[in-house]
Amino acid sequence: MSVEEAIPGEFEGIVHTAPSYFRIFVAAVSPDGELEYKDQKSENGPFYNYFTRLTQSAYATDRLNASVTQEGYVALLAQDAQSANLIYLHESNTPDAANRFADPEDLGKPDGVTGFTDTALINGLTGRQNIFATSSAAGNALWWKYQNVNRIEQKTITVVPPGTDTPIEITVPVEVPPDRPWSDWLQIPGALCSLAPVQNADGRIIMFGMDSDAVPYMNFQSSDHPFLPEKWEGWQDIRGGLTGFEQLVGCIDGNALVHVFARIGSRIYMKVQEEVSSNTFSEWVLFGSFSAPVHTMTVAVSSNDGLYLAAQVGSGPNSPVYGSYQTGGADRNWSALRIIAHVKSDSTLVLQSNADENLSLFALDSSSGNAFYLNQLSLDHWSAVWNSLGDNPLSAIALTQDITPNPH
Repeated sequence: MSVEEAIPGEFEGIVHTAPSYFRIFVAAVSPDGELEYKDQKSENGPFYNYFTRLTQSAYATDRLNASVTQEGYVALLAQDAQSANLIYLHESNTPDAANRFADPEDLGKPDGVTGFTDTALINGLTGRQNIFATSSAAGNALWWKYQNVNRIEQKTITVVPPGTDTPIEITVPVEVPPDRPWSDWLQIPGALCSLAPVQNADGRIIMFGMDSDAVPYMNFQSSDHPFLPEKWEGWQDIRGGLTGFEQLVGCIDGNALVHVFARIGSRIYMKVQEEVSSNTFSEWVLFGSFSAPVHTMTVAVSSNDGLYLAAQVGSGPNSPVYGSYQTGGADRNWSALRIIAHVKSDSTLVLQSNADENLSLFALDSSSGNAFYLNQLSLDHWSAVWNSLGDNPLSAIALTQDITPNPH
């Protein structure tokens, strides 16, 4: 369906309910473009044996994003293989809905854009979804689209004041869905090839990314008129004297400080927010140095409210995965980097928290397309055996948490 046909109930404001579930949700795109998903069978438990196909459409196989709505429902962003339009999918919040997911919403693409180099889906200042996309055309223009907030209308209602039997009419402000669920596509000044946004403690989005020359930048959503593309604070070149940037990943820790990590050859560097919600960060510090190039890395919040970073070092069969964790949510000390696992081949790595706050490490083998996961037993210990996510090859995966009950 088009965005104009989106269910108004999706925009009813923040719903405060206690989670009935907290399970890991895995979305994936197959080499044939099939969009699939599976959940854990129970909290902290194994996954279902099969993937469920979400729609009959075919999707681009090189990108997929996952998040949660402000009500806690799973949200996905995929790219239609035929039209190259971006497609937003989310779990239905309609009671007794026939299907677990609502109909896909076709968000189109910006005028003049025919493809993308990267996309991102992240909760923003209002708790609603923000989408970022970089054009694959020369110049790598950066585009932004977000869910609009509810409107306030004056409504006249009839009430009976206490102590009287006489009804009277009063006018009160009432929150109603927006006229249009989504904003237009807005171009943010600047150009990036890769995106690594992080939500700040105050709800604003911090955009980290790299341009076509592998120069890393940082930009903050403004606290004044934050939904105007020209009101972002401005791009900061964050090279800090380093060169050869290959990957940026960011995360906010349990003490509400944003960290960003950079992969450069055989080294990983770290930069930390100076104060909660501050626009300033420390200089780069060396986080780890290895005897071989770092292939990829991932970061997530661990069970002690600190961060956990995992990285594949080297390339090829039996490459080691190193892990290190922040010793406390408010502590800048980290455990020593040590080998926690080995992967069968070069892999995409993703860390995702379980209901008990222990992490699971997911690895998508780039040569075979097979996906596996490894469970953390404690901060210092991981299971010795990888578990398979299934026999069917996958091209892209995205993970989030499923904290809403569903019968499907």
